[in-house]
Amino acid sequence: MSNITPNNPPYPAFRATNKESFAYETTIRRWPIIIDNAIADIKQTIAETTGERAQEGNKIVKALDDIKQEILNNKPLRHIQDDKSDTAKWNKHLDDYFKGCTWMNGTWLFNECYLYRRMGEIFFNSQHWTDYDCFERQKNDTFKGSHGAVFDLARKMPELIKSMPEEKIEIVYNELVQVCLWGNATDLSLLTNMSQEDIERLQAIERDHLAKRREFILVDDTEKLWQKLKTLKGGRVDFVLDNSGFEVFVDMVFADWLLQSGIADKVVFNCKTMPWFVSDVMPKDMPMMFKNCLDRDFFPSKQGRSQQDVEALENMVHRWEQYITKGKLQVRSHDFWCTGLSYWYMESDAPDLFNEMKDSDIVLYKGDLNYRKLVFDCDFPVTTPFKEAIGPSMANNFTNIIALRTNKADPVVGLSEETKKDIESKATRQEWRYSGKYAVVEYN
Repeated sequence: MSNITPNNPPYPAFRATNKESFAYETTIRRWPIIIDNAIADIKQTIAETTGERAQEGNKIVKALDDIKQEILNNKPLRHIQDDKSDTAKWNKHLDDYFKGCTWMNGTWLFNECYLYRRMGEIFFNSQHWTDYDCFERQKNDTFKGSHGAVFDLARKMPELIKSMPEEKIEIVYNELVQVCLWGNATDLSLLTNMSQEDIERLQAIERDHLAKRREFILVDDTEKLWQKLKTLKGGRVDFVLDNSGFEVFVDMVFADWLLQSGIADKVVFNCKTMPWFVSDVMPKDMPMMFKNCLDRDFFPSKQGRSQQDVEALENMVHRWEQYITKGKLQVRSHDFWCTGLSYWYMESDAPDLFNEMKDSDIVLYKGDLNYRKLVFDCDFPVTTPFKEAIGPSMANNFTNIIALRTNKADPVVGLSEETKKDIESKATRQEWRYSGKYAVVEYN
């Protein structure tokens, strides 16, 4: 294990030099589109701007286009050239592990993170665009499209969970884990005001309903997580967040349930420090989401929406704001979440974060990028145990880790031999590894 480095994982790293890989597809096709979308956003803002800010905006557009040309020409990765708190560490990682690497032959994980850090550099070095988020418009537009599910969740989320019988709490838990996993609203029918007959009927329905959805979960440790959660009384749960908009709205619903049920007394949301992977949550995105939910003109369609629905959403969001005021919900960021390193290096690269998060009872990692970083984004055999793939530091010295991840990139671990044979016999690698159709819920 001593020869393992960020550029030399335990198994071969995914790199864009393999033209058959998703890394190549991402580097050659997806990244230029992401940059073009950022440029389009900035041009839209320039059209609404005058004076020096508009002139500087045109220089930012040119600098972004230059990055796109660097990628297409496979140029070497250069040092970060700004004075942010993480600059020296980024450049040390480049010198120590990726010296001489190009946009194609560096690891896919490091290079993809480096792309967003280079984009950030452009804004950090500006005078009038320092805090500009070129993805914010996309985040808000996507959230607007989720209005039906937003009001559905607000309407059906129980106000008081503490008085629920345990079997009803477990039903809520199973539904919320499914929603958090897939990032889509599922049928949360009858979660409020259930009679005993309702519970029994829903349990019967849910067995079939969840079984159908769980056909696409290749590793499902939902029950293992529940066994841990139900023993907690006033614990601490950390979320390492993924996407803003509806996904973090659902994360917030889950956090609300953890707090109301008494399972958790404190929830910590760990966010990115800068615009990252287009839609990742930054601290500013949380109050922005609250504000949007409280703005009765934000969501586009009012059809089928009652006054009670609007009030249910507003009451829920006001309760969330109180969680922050009272310290029950902490929203924070750390430079480590925006490095190009695997989480194998959290203890050595961010010991303050590592030691502080060890006090958490559960750390819930959301989404594909967090999963890639947990398992070093390398080609582990798919039957490698999750505990082995997250590395000795995280597996043995950290805390209870749960990953909720729909498969949108190559690395997958934790499968049984039976599941491996079954999925490889009925689905292409593209379909089950990175189409988003399949998922894993893995617990250490």
